[in-house]
Amino acid sequence: MRLVSIDNSEEGMVLAKPIFDENARILLNVGATLTQTHINRLKKRISFIYVKSEMTDDVIQVKDDIPFELRTKTISAISNVFSNLTDKQQKKNSIATTLYNFKNLKDTFSKVVQELRNSEGHLNLISHLQLNNDIIFEHSLNTSLYSLSIGKALGLPEKSLHILGLGALFHDIGKLHLPDHLFTKSQLTEEEEKLLQSHTKIGFDMLRKESDLHLLIAHCAYQHHENVDGSGYPRGIKGNDIHQFAKIVAVAEQFDQLVRHKSFLPHEAMEVLFGYCYIRYDLEIIEAFKKAVAIFPIGVTVTLNTGERGVVIAYNQKYPQRPKVRMFMDRNGRKLSISEFYDVDLLKNLTTMVVKCDAIIERKVTS
Repeated sequence: MRLVSIDNSEEGMVLAKPIFDENARILLNVGATLTQTHINRLKKRISFIYVKSEMTDDVIQVKDDIPFELRTKTISAISNVFSNLTDKQQKKNSIATTLYNFKNLKDTFSKVVQELRNSEGHLNLISHLQLNNDIIFEHSLNTSLYSLSIGKALGLPEKSLHILGLGALFHDIGKLHLPDHLFTKSQLTEEEEKLLQSHTKIGFDMLRKESDLHLLIAHCAYQHHENVDGSGYPRGIKGNDIHQFAKIVAVAEQFDQLVRHKSFLPHEAMEVLFGYCYIRYDLEIIEAFKKAVAIFPIGVTVTLNTGERGVVIAYNQKYPQRPKVRMFMDRNGRKLSISEFYDVDLLKNLTTMVVKCDAIIERKVTS
């Protein structure tokens, strides 16, 4: 199994994992042989695929952190609740409908929390980036999954994880009350920037009135753009005045923005986060995130400082940033035959490191 950018895929490649649409329906199943027609259509929908590879099929088994069907059910439940909260202003929803949608979201989300709690490995970041879908519900769920992984690494109890996860789901709900052009315009005026920043207060005011939601969920919406040095908004609070959950959501949502909207690779996005330590983000939270996630996705092609090239085949549980790599090219640039492939454990070879990770997401924005 190997991870390949849809833009670098070729006719004749055989799928190692199924490809789903937004409704969890299978578009192409395992074993399907790609044609150019397939590739052209898929480019409009997804960023990457897993294909079979004789080099790694004996060692690589990639398991999604949450089943794709559960993911789509959760997104649907988020959409329904968001619609309830926004449409309630026009009195379009009955109390019974609102209560039902809240209960459905909580029940569905409980399954998500359990899936992640029971997972023994690291969060596979790439498994949450397959669909080219920029809607707020995808961003909300990704932010929640990343937040939960941080909370789990920090040792938060299950009740706190539920609150944190829901806080991350609802962190951007205030944006639904703002004009669409604010999210598509490349350069905002000062007035437009202030209007965009108001989504934190709007979200807080919406969520704190909901008796079905813990008040900390509202504070995640209110504080997730506050910075630890006091330079954030809406109140400019800093340090310990910012709730831990809001600090976690801030890191998680920025990571998702970097990998989904600016097309950074996971390890590059992590470097950006570390660059803002003590300014925007809490170091302890970023360190927890780094320990909880697989920065180099299994199946991705990497280049080492020795000049060797290979495919990541496994994580080291305590140090996921130092994976195990199966080499297909030696340090002299010679491609190896099947019988010559060899594995390098970067945890045992501390002077060896990854210096390049082949792009698996098309870079449409570079800054």
